[in-house]
Amino acid sequence: MSFIQQVSLSALRIGNHEFVWGSRTYIMGVVNVTPDSFSGDGVLSAARGAGGVGEAVEQALRVEDEGADIIDVGGESSRPPGVYQGAISISTDEEIDRVVPVIEALSGRVSTPISIDTRKAAVAAAAIEVGAVLANDVSMLGDPEMASVISDAGVGVVVSHIRPGGHRGDVVADVLDDLGSAVELLTGAGVDRTSIVADPGIGFAKTAAQSVELMRNISRLRTDLALPLLVGSSRKSFIGSVTGEPLESREFGTAATVALAIQRGVDIVRVHDVKNMASVVRMSDAIVRGRDD
Repeated sequence: MSFIQQVSLSALRIGNHEFVWGSRTYIMGVVNVTPDSFSGDGVLSAARGAGGVGEAVEQALRVEDEGADIIDVGGESSRPPGVYQGAISISTDEEIDRVVPVIEALSGRVSTPISIDTRKAAVAAAAIEVGAVLANDVSMLGDPEMASVISDAGVGVVVSHIRPGGHRGDVVADVLDDLGSAVELLTGAGVDRTSIVADPGIGFAKTAAQSVELMRNISRLRTDLALPLLVGSSRKSFIGSVTGEPLESREFGTAATVALAIQRGVDIVRVHDVKNMASVVRMSDAIVRGRDD
């Protein structure tokens, strides 16, 4: 018997794959085509130009083999400048130059849907044109053109919460209110509600305590928003705040957040270490959802 009770949600077709929410937990694998990823896995830290593209493609192929259901390609650190010290903003053209060759190279080589991790509408449009079938907007529609790009392309969207000024009251209520407003903007622009996935923005302009509080309330977030939920807790600083471990040693802390998120009904987990987290997902789904495959 499942430990979770969820509202029933319509399935979403992403590319050629149907995502049936509630049937199992899906894995989004991260491919950072950046030199400054917080997680330390940006391929441009080791190679630039064509070499970086080749390394990103190989990483994506490995991520697919290890069990990712979505490959999330990003060309800019998701830490917004002005909110996080040391975060570097890059131009739209530079971000396009990083991600488009990777997505073009992958489009004919992977069957796994590709998402574009960006806060810029022009980047999302360029990525979709060459094969991305999902937009992962880490700025909660900070670019006013993003909703129309998604609507015109007819792709799915992950809308991630961030409140740059931080939270002084009830973080769960804030996230529900803010994401509710973002969903209204999307549907007002013509995006079908069934194409929207919500992300509470764990770690984005939130204290460790606030991130933990959101993790505790995943079931409430999913029920109140009546949307599939994605959680990206992998390697985040709130894990280090609890365990006292540096970035490179947060695998077990990440595994705990993934397992507990599944117990609370999350639909997608976004992770860096796909191989090991896929084992965590399979075991958690066997216990929570009654899946033994």
